[in-house]
Amino acid sequence: MIITLIYVIMRKIKIGDGVMENEKILYKNETIFNKENLQNFSKFVWLQYNKFKYWATIIFSTLFLILGIIGGIGQVIRFQRIPNTFTLIFILIFASIIIVMIKFARGNVKIEEKNKDTLFKFEFSNDYLLISTELASQKILYNDLSNIQNVCNTEKYIYIMINKRAGYIIDKKGFNNYDEQNFTDYLKDKFKDKYIDYLGDTKKRTYTIKDIFICVVVSLIFCGMLLGYIS
Repeated sequence: MIITLIYVIMRKIKIGDGVMENEKILYKNETIFNKENLQNFSKFVWLQYNKFKYWATIIFSTLFLILGIIGGIGQVIRFQRIPNTFTLIFILIFASIIIVMIKFARGNVKIEEKNKDTLFKFEFSNDYLLISTELASQKILYNDLSNIQNVCNTEKYIYIMINKRAGYIIDKKGFNNYDEQNFTDYLKDKFKDKYIDYLGDTKKRTYTIKDIFICVVVSLIFCGMLLGYIS
C-alpha cells in the first residue's frame, strides 16, 4: 500500500515536471507596433510574399489603363466628342489600382492612432506561441496551426502570416536571447511546412493554380476588349 502510494506520488511529480518543461519559455520577444515596422511589413507583403500577384495586378491594370486611354482617344478622333462616362470611369479605376499598389509596395501606409506604439509580447515554448498585449492574448498551439498561413523568416523580422495580407510582426531586435541558427531550427521544427525562409536571397513566392487561372481569364477579357476596340 505504502509502496503503491509512493509510486503514485512519484508519477505525479514526473508528470508535473513534464508539464513544467513544456510550459518553459524558450524565447521571449517584445515588439512595438510602430510606423516603421508596419511600412516594412507592407513592403514585404507586396514585394516578396505576394510578389506574383503584385506584378500581375500592376501589369494587367496598366494594360487596361492603356486600353481605356486608347478608347478615349478613339472617341475623340472618330466621333469628335469627349470620351463617355464609362470610359472615364474605366480609366480612373485602373489608374487608382496602380497608384494604390505602388503606394503599398513602397510602404506608404497609415497606422491607426489606437494601434500606434502598441507593445506585443511573444513567448515561445515547446508546445505553443503566446502573443499578448495589454488588452488581449492569443495562444497558437503547434499541434494545431490551422489559423496560421505561414511563418516567414527575413533578415530583420519574422512575420506570422494569418492570411495573405495580415499577420504579426516580430522584430528580431526585441529578443532577449537570440541565436539566428538555433531559432531558425526551432521555427522549422515547430511550424514545419508552413515555415518559409527569406534569409539571404529574396525567395520567390510560389503561385497557385488559382493565380494562373485568374491571369488567363483576365488575359482573355483584355484580348476581347482589345479586339472590340480594333474592329
